[in-house]
Amino acid sequence: MKDNKKFTIYVFIIYLIFAVALYFIGYFKIGLLSDDYLNFYDALNSNLNQKITGQLPFTNTFHTRPFYYLSLEKSVWLHDLLGFGYDDFIWYRVQNLVLLLLISYIAGRIVLLITNKLSISLIAALTIIIFPNNLNNICWTAGRVDLLCALFYAIAIYLLYLYLNRKHLLLLSGIIVFFLLALMTKELAITLPAVLVLMAYFTNGKEALRNNKSVFISLFGILGLYIIFKVFLLSNDLLEIATLYQSGPLSNAPGVFSRGIISLTIPLDYLTLNLYLQTHNKIVFLYLLSLYGALFYLVWILMKTEDYKYIFQIILLTLFMLAPYALIGYIRPQMIMLPFIIITIHLLWVYSLKGKDKLNFNKHIFKVLYFIALIFWVYWSYLVISDWKTSYEKGKAIADNLLKLNIESARHTIIIGNPGRFKQTFMFDKLTGSYNFWKEKTFTIKDTINDVVQTGALEENSIGAKFDLKKIKTNEFEIRTISGYQFFYIEGLTGDKLSRGFKNQDMDVEFTEFDNMNKPIKMKLKLLSENVDCYLADNLSFIKIY
Repeated sequence: MKDNKKFTIYVFIIYLIFAVALYFIGYFKIGLLSDDYLNFYDALNSNLNQKITGQLPFTNTFHTRPFYYLSLEKSVWLHDLLGFGYDDFIWYRVQNLVLLLLISYIAGRIVLLITNKLSISLIAALTIIIFPNNLNNICWTAGRVDLLCALFYAIAIYLLYLYLNRKHLLLLSGIIVFFLLALMTKELAITLPAVLVLMAYFTNGKEALRNNKSVFISLFGILGLYIIFKVFLLSNDLLEIATLYQSGPLSNAPGVFSRGIISLTIPLDYLTLNLYLQTHNKIVFLYLLSLYGALFYLVWILMKTEDYKYIFQIILLTLFMLAPYALIGYIRPQMIMLPFIIITIHLLWVYSLKGKDKLNFNKHIFKVLYFIALIFWVYWSYLVISDWKTSYEKGKAIADNLLKLNIESARHTIIIGNPGRFKQTFMFDKLTGSYNFWKEKTFTIKDTINDVVQTGALEENSIGAKFDLKKIKTNEFEIRTISGYQFFYIEGLTGDKLSRGFKNQDMDVEFTEFDNMNKPIKMKLKLLSENVDCYLADNLSFIKIY
């Protein structure tokens, strides 16, 4: 039996076991969360021109992602055609799962193509589906943008390697088509031409670049036209998108690169990792010892054999894949999928070179360390699915209680302390979308809710925990978290911007106390308008304070 056929059979068995495990953990019971509602609203309430130009009601214009929004629009059409109820979201869970499995399958085929080793290609497929940070994208429907982009990106790489072996116009056309699809799905696809050049050069040498100049020139030409379209026709301002998160482009590059490397290797959200390190969590230290032990051993072997080029290759690929995030100054674990796939493919190719390039290392050491890491990944993957399931269940309870409030469209409704995040999962923040969906039972917007001041939690018992509330004046309050694992946050504000607080025509917020992770736990709230109804979150419900 040929390796291609064996790979397909074995990987199907892995996927079957994986899907059954997801079923019992509760993956298919997770519904829509956070941005999902507004993304679907944008997809359904815009025409093709608006999707292409990014002129959508709740989307910033830098996000020109027509294919992503078209996929959401068609998903709703199929959801309704198949007869699913408005509160049955299994169709979206199935789609995301299939996308992840396709991505890992293509990545495995790439590894098989460049290494000719079945076992290593199976490891590639398994690693990609089991790495916990990748699972965030199948639980949160908004993560489909990363799944689609990663799929088109991986197919383009696979087609390139096929093209390098046998020149065929159809393969060249496929590379270009999937590059265009990736560009129309997420902006991270701008890295593809450079990554294709690097991967072709690393694995096939200079001859691959010299003999296929037309391919790479075509891709960079398309990239140039895309940049012209974005900058000159759509007037996308890089400074504007960067200042949404930081003070300007590259202003937080060191922090983004360090967080990106953490997300590539440690599948925990940054706050939870910080907490574990502060409390000297033995499990995390054991994982770090195994993971970095393998990396340090690989680096030592490469330096011992003077194969420094492989170290530089890995560093260069990592820098290229993280550069777009560094440019805007923002990254989170859910955004690491595509860089993780590229680095995994390359690392496994380097691993396969034993003998060929005289890399004299003990493969048994890597096998043991990988098996140890895999145990941690399986456990943390279980926790990731469980956390998203918890977030949906708690979020749905919050939405039900929110519907009981007498919200008047003519007045401005403010919610303070709405539970928006649980570890690295998103709940029902951006309440305007979720509130209107559950009220109208469809993707529509009739009432607006200001829930800019939200709360995050690092343990389940802290989700929606009660606050200490002190009334200073009729319109002034002092609010403090009681639970030690709960904190306030404002989406998009960090560091000095968060310390300065928030002010608009309806309210003035000042954070006056921070915990040991520099997260606000105490605030002063001043309401500035009489046309305001203000509610404070309280044990997954709400109490009116003004």
